[in-house]
Amino acid sequence: MRAMVCDEFGGPEQFREREMDRPPIGPNSVLVRLTHAGVNPGDARIRQGQFVPRARHHFPMVLGLEGAGFVEEIGLSGSPFELGQAVYGFFLHDYVGDGTYAELAPTRSTQLAPVPPGIPMREAAAVACAGGTAMVLVEELLQVGPGDTVVVLGAAGGVGHFAVQVAVASGAEVIGVARSSNHEFVRGLGAAHVVDYRTEDVSAAVAKLAPKGVDAAVDTVGGAAQAQLSDMVRHGGRVASCVHAAETPEFVARHQSFEYRFFEATPSRMQRLNEHVASRRVRPRITRELPLSSVAEGHRAIDAGEVRGKIVLRIDDAS
Repeated sequence: MRAMVCDEFGGPEQFREREMDRPPIGPNSVLVRLTHAGVNPGDARIRQGQFVPRARHHFPMVLGLEGAGFVEEIGLSGSPFELGQAVYGFFLHDYVGDGTYAELAPTRSTQLAPVPPGIPMREAAAVACAGGTAMVLVEELLQVGPGDTVVVLGAAGGVGHFAVQVAVASGAEVIGVARSSNHEFVRGLGAAHVVDYRTEDVSAAVAKLAPKGVDAAVDTVGGAAQAQLSDMVRHGGRVASCVHAAETPEFVARHQSFEYRFFEATPSRMQRLNEHVASRRVRPRITRELPLSSVAEGHRAIDAGEVRGKIVLRIDDAS
């Protein structure tokens, strides 16, 4: 099979196109012939070696956490999916090396969902990782509901642009934080207000919009921006991050709950995510589609912080 691989950690220049053996599958897994794959910041962090020694990496390493395609092979234990069925989802293993930057990728059936009627494969491929993470942050950890006011840091990014949509679908009023060039994009997602972190004092701007503080905040940025959230969220409010745990005691001092978690695929979560996708309440905004051979271009954009919405690889087209 054709794949883009890395033989060692490093920059985007590490990617090489190569013919690889067909990946084996376990008894509880399926093999998917991919048409598209999503590109995520987590892929870039893996490429850079940021998860060593916490994760096992198999070289030559095929990156890619999400994708969409057709079931090619089913493991001995069977699957709820049929051969040839269109599926999408999460391709996470107990190791890194058999990802979706390839024509074929294995995964467990529990990490997949059927592509709903009318949903393009390119869109389905870009949902699971960032969309699932946003859903867990907003619905499970923050329990956002009607009447809540929610701040989303990095509102134009992969997880952020999904978080805006999920929060709006939950009935919340959203304040997005993004550079000015992305304000129209974020408003188009349903955000009621957008603050420019480059030219405005974000805490002061949010205080004008929510004088008593917002009810909840989604952190997709981390660092100093995360620390400022304690000033924006009301006393006793909620904060959730997909970047790192709280690094300031101010959240505790203000009796604010703080949750840090990645997305772990389960059948119930995949079903709920699929309901969002099928209803179009949650839809990836794909701003760049590249052939598989140009994956390095996508990674350079991620490294430069220039990604709006999602980048997708077109795997069944080598052009």
